[in-house]
Amino acid sequence: MSMSEFEGQLNNDGDAISSLHKQEHALPADFGEEDLAFVEELNVLFSPEEEELPPYFAQTLLESEDPRFYPVEPGFEKKTSVRVFRDLKLRRPLYHHPRSLLGAVTTGMRGISARRSLLAFTAAFMFMILITVAFTAPSFAQGVAILLQGARGGVYQVPNYPKNVHRPLHSHQHSSNAQPGPISLLAALQQLHFSMYWPAWYPRNYTLDSIYLYQAKDQSWSDGPVVELVFSLPETGPSPKGSGEIVIREFKPSEEVLQVVQDEAVHIIQNDQYGLPQAIYVKGQWLPHTGNPPQWAYSGRSEVIYGQDGVVFWIAGDQRDGVDETMLWHIAQTMALKLPFNRQTLSQFTVQQAALSDARDVFENELVAFYPYGSPGSAYFQSLSSYQQQQQVTAQKSVSHGS
Repeated sequence: MSMSEFEGQLNNDGDAISSLHKQEHALPADFGEEDLAFVEELNVLFSPEEEELPPYFAQTLLESEDPRFYPVEPGFEKKTSVRVFRDLKLRRPLYHHPRSLLGAVTTGMRGISARRSLLAFTAAFMFMILITVAFTAPSFAQGVAILLQGARGGVYQVPNYPKNVHRPLHSHQHSSNAQPGPISLLAALQQLHFSMYWPAWYPRNYTLDSIYLYQAKDQSWSDGPVVELVFSLPETGPSPKGSGEIVIREFKPSEEVLQVVQDEAVHIIQNDQYGLPQAIYVKGQWLPHTGNPPQWAYSGRSEVIYGQDGVVFWIAGDQRDGVDETMLWHIAQTMALKLPFNRQTLSQFTVQQAALSDARDVFENELVAFYPYGSPGSAYFQSLSSYQQQQQVTAQKSVSHGS
């Protein structure tokens, strides 16, 4: 049937509706004008006499006696809700009370506490996963990493000195990359890619002896040079039992830089609110032995590894001089950006430039695990000093000359 025919039939005179009124015995008694109009529309669209039936007409007649299609009784929704709560043994208030201000505050505090607990648990869980999968290369299968919170540094614990260790070339072999000679502290600060920190406290019997700027052009792990502050005991006093130095090394890592240490030689000094380490204490260092891999000595060096604003600090002293964990951690907590010099003094203060592999201090035997960002399979061990390699070359030359 076309729309024109349909509209024509609807626009007929009111004989159809009046005829329905005449057939009141065929219509329910409560039918109004709208119901009659609807019936008329159905008669226009469908014709049972000509077997033009509405969709599901037969199914409706056959299932008219099905209880599922009976009209629901008043209050059916409330009764169903009560039955569901009762069957599931759920508690619900019978009456709704408006929430007081104290109740709203209490509920909000509970929500904040729950979110903080969830965040702390998630952070701790992610930290454990990070430790578990920190290194995927075969050479890192036996180690465990501890990463500083907020810094790309930390330690990597191993049971023994690794076998596959890369060593840098001696500085004389790449002297073109090094820039020897003293410069002013102001010039050194301009070369750094971070703001230099200075300890607001250190032991009274120690004085600033020297400042080094180690060029790291061949070191992809460091973003710019490495700066080092050396505080020494006075030469006029009693001879120190140890090295007589407190050394603070500062650098900005461009990838994960972890000191390789012996198992059970480290512990976390302080955790943040999420359980992540803020500082790590290392007791001892690797000591090289001729013809054998280096062994760990728990005596001697003491060190605190600390991170702040993306800068990693290695602060080390000597246990034999009384420099212990408490003293080093106090120094780390006082590291500040404010230097105790004016601009004129900065220009007059001398800074020694050198290659990082030529460092001769408490870090000369340092072994580091590098974990390039985004390249888990390219993690590797490297010694920061060429001193051991130089010893081996000198010994080989001596043997050759003697033969």
